[in-house]
Amino acid sequence: MKKTISLLLALTLTLAFPFAAPGQAQTYPDRLVRLIVPFTPGGATDVNARILAAELTSILKQPFVIDNRPGASGSIGIDLVAKAAPDGYTLGVSGVGPTAILPIIDAKLPYNPARDLEVVAGLGRVDFMLVARPGLPVTTLTDLIAYAKANPEKVTYATAGVAGPQQLQIEHLALLAGIKLFLVPFPGDAQATAAVVSGDVDIALMGIATGIGLVKGGKVKALAMAGGERSPTAPDLATVAEQTGFTEFTGYTWNVLVAPKGTPAAVIARLNAAVAEAARKPELQAKLEGLGLRALPGSAEEVSSFVARETAKNKHVIEATGIRRE
Repeated sequence: MKKTISLLLALTLTLAFPFAAPGQAQTYPDRLVRLIVPFTPGGATDVNARILAAELTSILKQPFVIDNRPGASGSIGIDLVAKAAPDGYTLGVSGVGPTAILPIIDAKLPYNPARDLEVVAGLGRVDFMLVARPGLPVTTLTDLIAYAKANPEKVTYATAGVAGPQQLQIEHLALLAGIKLFLVPFPGDAQATAAVVSGDVDIALMGIATGIGLVKGGKVKALAMAGGERSPTAPDLATVAEQTGFTEFTGYTWNVLVAPKGTPAAVIARLNAAVAEAARKPELQAKLEGLGLRALPGSAEEVSSFVARETAKNKHVIEATGIRRE
């Protein structure tokens, strides 16, 4: 009799508990979700996050609320995500720096993306264009390479800070071209842009939305599209690869949605599906295009693989050039 009761109890537990997690996932979300943005309001990552929050609120019928936690190049906010409960109610919008650069160059970083974070979905990609001050005697990227070879370390380039995506990508281009350039870092994108417009610095990588306006206004010269393909905003501007054959070069920044490691797979799948649903909306695509953003689609596994490839590429450039954080 005791054996029969034990078997019945075991069967009851076996039947009951496997359905608990899927049941919870089906009701997710049932309350407010905090979306941590590791930068100040108004920047590209913050704008991308606010567009996402509005869409997820509409699709999933619960409020997704932005929580800006800037500092330490984005690592403070992403560390908060890494240490949050893995229940889907604290998420983060992480960019190239805190996801695929800082973990390589900062041995004291309090989190490890591969160990502590789940990549949930791709959000957006901002393609860069390579621009030059009006007085620089070049009109194409091939002209610039020839000029830089004739004037080693005389061509200056502006970046927002040190060891960010723009520095890594310009140094990668210089490595492929066999040229030496001189870095001039600034506190932010606005100051770096102003330095090229004023003619104080020779070249820079700028987001397409910023760069195309300055090109049309005659404030800077466009030398190349730095992304993998031409932009519909500037269809006549040839890419770096088209001009040089450097097919391994890509110049862009990106954002991904992340969650604490251990977040249930069903919750991640639900969030990924909601992001994909939002990205299919023509009105959202138009809004992103107006901001110089492209959608970054794919399953959680596909986007995680993309992040891993980007991290490996950055590690190669960092090791080859000796780039270090200040």
